[in-house]
Amino acid sequence: MSQAEKKRQSKAKPEGFADMEALVKQIFEAQEQSYFDWLHQQHQAQIIKFNLENKGIIASLAKEREV
Repeated sequence: MSQAEKKRQSKAKPEGFADMEALVKQIFEAQEQSYFDWLHQQHQAQIIKFNLENKGIIASLAKEREV
């Protein structure tokens, strides 16, 4: 498998994703909660986790940019 094929394959949504997403949205609506607020919080949590795991590298890069 070529690099381009791997890249295209990794961006595809898993089989059944749309159906599962629709069900989750219905569950959130039934609970009078926002699926998109929850999803946004999940994205933020991933970014915070990444930043914490890589804080040394990030700080080093920031120092390099100051110069």
